[in-house]
Amino acid sequence: MTLLLVGVNHRTAPVEVRERLSGATLDDLRALAGIDGAAMLSTCNRVEAVVSAASEDVIESIVDWLCARACAPRGELEKHIYVLRHADVVKHLFRVASGLDSMIVGEPQIAGQVREAFLVSRDRGALDSLLSQLFDQTMRVAKKVRTDTGIGEHAVSVPYAAVELAKKIFGDLHGLQVLLLGAGEMGELTAEHLSKFGLKQIFVANRSYDRAVELARRFGGEAIQFGGIEPHLATCDIVIASTSAPHYVVERQHIERASAARRLRNLFLIDLSVPRNIDPAIAEVEGAYLYNIDDLQHVADANRELRMQKAQEAEEIVSREVDGFRKRLVAQDAVPTILELQQRLETIRAAELEKCLRKVGPISTEQRAAIEMLTTQMINKILHYPILQLKESADEPERETLRRTIRKIFGLR
Repeated sequence: MTLLLVGVNHRTAPVEVRERLSGATLDDLRALAGIDGAAMLSTCNRVEAVVSAASEDVIESIVDWLCARACAPRGELEKHIYVLRHADVVKHLFRVASGLDSMIVGEPQIAGQVREAFLVSRDRGALDSLLSQLFDQTMRVAKKVRTDTGIGEHAVSVPYAAVELAKKIFGDLHGLQVLLLGAGEMGELTAEHLSKFGLKQIFVANRSYDRAVELARRFGGEAIQFGGIEPHLATCDIVIASTSAPHYVVERQHIERASAARRLRNLFLIDLSVPRNIDPAIAEVEGAYLYNIDDLQHVADANRELRMQKAQEAEEIVSREVDGFRKRLVAQDAVPTILELQQRLETIRAAELEKCLRKVGPISTEQRAAIEMLTTQMINKILHYPILQLKESADEPERETLRRTIRKIFGLR
């Protein structure tokens, strides 16, 4: 059985090509002749067909199918397509599920996407034994990489870095209140990430009140007038500023006036604006923790470097797991031939032994047992190296040639 993967990703194909392939379906893939098992991984960054087949001839059919799906000439699409075979497929899927082939190394969402792709295939009866084993081992490796390396634990974007710092300051974010000043993209993303931790409320203030209402509705929050933010500085725990104002929107005296009502509760301020919207002097106020976009970028950059170090550890785990999985598949693949080979030689041994014993005449039970042991050991020694080669041959074409040669030499069916 041959394991194959044909696809495109964010490194090989621009978004417009990936978009045209995003509608490729598992049912269409399964309908191609010569495919025994199939799975379809389709995300914003990749479209990959994973199949098991009797031969590599199906590659041409899969490429033609993708070209038809993309409404593109073969010559145009082929330059974006990659084809992986055998152990390279195993390594690729292990790396993808572990977040090592993502735009942001270590991002956790891809493991869930890989899992979902294989579960869909399993539910539709598209997974054969080989792909089922590959799926189970892929998810085990992804979990092992994350558990052993912690590769996804460190924020590598400004919004994630803001959330990470907030968690360090407050510990538990559950029940906190956030004031979002402006509807800048990074401020919105930061609020979105924070909202996943069970916040009590998000207040949104924007120059355009309608925009504030729209964004507040998205978070189940409350829109407030831009000129009425000061009372909320006394009650909110986190302030995120991302307006286009050319001046400070939150000044030191605002926080000092709010401090009495806050009763020493910590206040976390994130200034994502350029020019800055929050007075840097606020950092001197007791209980106020102020970070600007440069501070957060430094955190993200440091974490990115740490993730790359973790990625090296992850690559070593993947390499070991690929080798172990390959050896198991090779051993499984060799079993039918090994069993037939052993049975064939045992049949020959038993028949020839009976001929010999008829000529020798009566012998004792101990003598017969000794002859049985001798002939059995001879057969085992003859089989040793052929079986070893069948189990350890790494290259699939080489292994198939070896299997056919052994079957031919020993007269197996």
